[in-house]
Amino acid sequence: MASFEYDMGIIGGGAAGLTAAAGSAQFGAKTILIEKSSKLGGDCLHYGCVPSKTLIRTAAIWNLAGRSNAFGLPALTLPPVDLGAVMDHVREVIEKIQHHDSPERFCGLGAEVRFGSPAFADDHVVELDGKRISAKNWIIATGSSPVVPPIEGLAFVPYWTNETVFSQRTLPRRLIVLGGGPIGLEIAQAFARLGSKVTIVEFMDQILGSEDADMAEMLKARFEAEG
Repeated sequence: MASFEYDMGIIGGGAAGLTAAAGSAQFGAKTILIEKSSKLGGDCLHYGCVPSKTLIRTAAIWNLAGRSNAFGLPALTLPPVDLGAVMDHVREVIEKIQHHDSPERFCGLGAEVRFGSPAFADDHVVELDGKRISAKNWIIATGSSPVVPPIEGLAFVPYWTNETVFSQRTLPRRLIVLGGGPIGLEIAQAFARLGSKVTIVEFMDQILGSEDADMAEMLKARFEAEG
């Protein structure tokens, strides 16, 4: 019978990989987690759930401040938004949560954590930094990355993706958002509330194409009312 260094090997330190690693280790399996980037947490922590919801909340507060008279408060004249300060706040929130996804925490749970880009040598062995690591079972939890659509001329303009939008320091006067799905809409609304003139471009007949048409139309009207 073949012997392996680990019972469970996991490639990818995002939400799925971390959940698998914690569960495997806590059930007593000898576990190794490999992540190619320098930090654990994956898309959700660094480019998705955490930064986007922080930005949405910040923009919602700013929007309410601009409508103070609707709540019986004096009308306020708001200064321009310092996007750099907003993104510093987003980064602070990420860093506060980062320790929950630290290598130390997962090592404490019983999983070994390594960083680098592994390559499979066979069904049970990967090579990492010139060393071979064997596991009885492997879970591939490498996540996804944004795909830039093949739009003519797009390569010649400084476009953003969900991986670069949170590193911006200057609020754009105008912003075009390509895609009327959930991610595109939340980014569009946040930047509109912060002061950008935003246009959403969606190739389907409605935003949120997989959702009910009546609901999508109501949301479209709300977005248009906000500018």
